[in-house]
Amino acid sequence: MSIRRYLTLILISVITLLTFASAIQGYRSSMLKAATVFDEELYSLAIVLSATTLKNVQINDLSQAAFIYQVWHHQQLVLSSNSHLLSPIAPLKEGFSENNFLAQRWRTYSLWSEPEQHWIMVAQPLSRRFELAESVILAAVTPLVLSIAILAALTFWIISVGLKPLNLLSDVLRTKKADDLRPLTAIPQAAELVPVVNTLNQLFERLDGAFKREKRFAADAAHELRTPLSVLKINAHNLAIEIASDSNAQKNMDFLQQGIERMGHVVEQILLLNRTNPEQYRGNFVNLQLSALCQSAITSIYPQIALKYQEIELLGEFGSVVGDEFALGILLQNLISNASKYTPEHGMIRVSILQQNRHPVIRVEDSGPGIAQAEYKLVFERFYRIGGDRHASNAPGCGLGLAISKHIAQLHKAEFSLARSTDLGGLVVDVIFEQPSILDA
Repeated sequence: MSIRRYLTLILISVITLLTFASAIQGYRSSMLKAATVFDEELYSLAIVLSATTLKNVQINDLSQAAFIYQVWHHQQLVLSSNSHLLSPIAPLKEGFSENNFLAQRWRTYSLWSEPEQHWIMVAQPLSRRFELAESVILAAVTPLVLSIAILAALTFWIISVGLKPLNLLSDVLRTKKADDLRPLTAIPQAAELVPVVNTLNQLFERLDGAFKREKRFAADAAHELRTPLSVLKINAHNLAIEIASDSNAQKNMDFLQQGIERMGHVVEQILLLNRTNPEQYRGNFVNLQLSALCQSAITSIYPQIALKYQEIELLGEFGSVVGDEFALGILLQNLISNASKYTPEHGMIRVSILQQNRHPVIRVEDSGPGIAQAEYKLVFERFYRIGGDRHASNAPGCGLGLAISKHIAQLHKAEFSLARSTDLGGLVVDVIFEQPSILDA
C-alpha cells in the first residue's frame, strides 16, 4: 500500500471514529439537557395550573396535547386532561417520578397546592424527550457525517501535495540512466528529504569510485596479464624449435603450450566477463540485422569449424533487434564455438533466424552428443563445465563462455531456451528476444 493511501485511510478512520464518539457524547449530553429542560417545563406547567382558576381550564384530549395533568382534592379527581384516567397518575408525593400508564412510560411531577388543598399532577411521555434529543443530535451530526467524503478527498489532496517532493525524487531516480552517477540537485529540499538526498548522493559517489577502480583494475589486469603470457608463448615457441628432435621433451613442451593457451583463454574470458557485466556495461544500442550479425560470427569462427571438417549453414534472412553489435557478436561466437567444440568431426551445425509470436529468435543447433536436461541451468554458471576438465571431447575451455552469453542476454532482455535438436540430434539453443526492433533498419 502506498504512503498516500495509508495516511488517507488512517486519517479518515480517525476522523470517523472521533465523529461517532462525539455523536455518542453529544447524544448523552442532549438527553441530559433535554431532561432538565422538560423537567423545568413540567414544574412550570404545574405552577401555572395551581395558579389558574380551575373552572377556566379547558380539558384537552391526549392526542392533541404534549402533556396530561390531573388535579385531586381530598382523594377526589377534580380535573383531568384525559377522561380515561380515573386514578392518580403518580404517587401523592411532591416531586418527580416515572410511571407507566396508557401503554407507555411517563415523567410526572406532583405539586401540593396548600391554599386550595389540591394535588396537581403533570406528566409528559419519555418518548417525546428521546425524539427531541435524537432530532437535535441528528441535526448536529448529519452535516459532519456527510462531510466525511469531502474530508477524505481533501485529505487525499493535501497528502498528495505534501508527498510531491517524494514523487519528484522517485521520478528523477526512475529516469536516471544506469551510468549517470552524478549527485542529485534538482530536488525540492524538503526538510525530511534532505538526509535522504544526501545519503543517495554519497551512495552515488561511492558507486562511481568503485566503478572507476574496477575499470582501472580491468585495464591494468589486461596489461599485466597479457604481456607475460605473450612472452611465455614466444619463449615456448622458440624452445619447441630447439628441442624438436627430442620426442619426450617435445611432448612436455606440447603440454606447456596447451597450458599457456588455456591460461590466455581464461584471462581473455575473465576480462570479457567483466566488460559484459550487466551492472557495469555501457552498451551502444542500435538497430541490428540478425542475418548480418550471424554471418559475421560464423566468419570469425569458421577456421575452427574448417579444422574439424564440419558443415555449417545459416537459415533465415529477416529479423532485427536493438542491441550492442559487439556484445551480441560475442554471444553468437560463444554459441557457435561451443557447437563446434562439442560436435565431432564431419558434424553439422545450423544457425537459424526465426520469429516466435513476433519475437526474434536466434537458434544454434548441432549434431553433437547434447547435454542432459538436468544440466541446462548449470551450464550458465561461471566456471561450470560438464565433466569438468576431463570432458569427453577434450575441447579446451574454462566454463565462462555461456556465463558471458547470459550476461549479454540480460543486457538485451533476452532469454535462453535449451533442448535436444529433433533434426540434428544434438543440443539446440534458442536466444529469444523480448521485443523486436523498433528502429528503422
